[in-house]
Amino acid sequence: MSVLVTGASRGIGRAICARLIGEADLVGVYRSNHAAAESLASELGAAPAGHTLRTLACDLTNAPARAELIDGLRASQVRFRGVVMNAGVAHYSPFVGSSGQPSDPVLAELRGNLEAPLLFLRGLLEADLVESGASVVFVSSNLVRHALAGHVGYAAAKAGLEAAVKQLCAELGPRRIRVNAVAPGLILTDMTGHMSDSELATYASEVPLGRSGSPDDIARCVAFFLGEQSEYVSGQVLDVDGGWGCR
Repeated sequence: MSVLVTGASRGIGRAICARLIGEADLVGVYRSNHAAAESLASELGAAPAGHTLRTLACDLTNAPARAELIDGLRASQVRFRGVVMNAGVAHYSPFVGSSGQPSDPVLAELRGNLEAPLLFLRGLLEADLVESGASVVFVSSNLVRHALAGHVGYAAAKAGLEAAVKQLCAELGPRRIRVNAVAPGLILTDMTGHMSDSELATYASEVPLGRSGSPDDIARCVAFFLGEQSEYVSGQVLDVDGGWGCR
C-alpha cells in the first residue's frame, strides 16, 4: 500500500508519516525545508518496518510545480491507496488593513489551504494515481466553527475544504474513494510556537480533557480514516480538540 502525505516534514505531517511507516510505503511532500525532510527520511528510513519513505519538494501553490510533481509520480508508476492533504499556511492578520501588505494574507491562505489541496487532488485523480478503494483525508481546523480574531482567511479556506469533503464524497463514491477530514483544535507544533506558556495554559484550562493537543493525536485519527476500520465512513469531519468545541 502507498500513501501520499503533504506537509510531511514537520508537525502533524511528520507525526502522520511516523504513524503510517509500519503499514505503507510513503511519499512525503514538503515545500522547502530540506533539512527537516532529510531528518524525517533518516529517522523513518532506519526503522525496521519493511516500508519506504520518499520525500519530494514541491510548493503546491505553484501550478507548474504541481504539474511537474504529478508527472514525476506518474512516471514512477506509483498509485495511492491513501492521500493525506495536510499542508497549509496560517498567518495572524487583521482582516481590515491586511490588503496593503506585499503578500495579501487572506489570498495566501485561500491559495495555500483551499486552492492548492483541491487542485493537487484533482491532478492526482486525473492522472489515475489514486486507486479505487482509496481514502482521502483533509486536515481542516475547528476554527471553522469557532471564532478567533485575525484568522478570517484561514477559517474561510478550511470551511471551503469541509464543504468540498461533502461534495467529493458524492462525486468520488461511485469510484469507491472515501473522503473525510479531521479538524484539529490547538496542536503543539511550529504553527503555535509563537504562543506564550500562559496563553497555552489558558487554552488548556478551557479544554474538557485539560490539555492542548499533540501531532500524534491527529495522526491516530488520520490513520483511522485511512484504515479498514472506517471503510464505510465517508463525507465526515471529525473535530479533534479534546472537547474544546463542546464547552
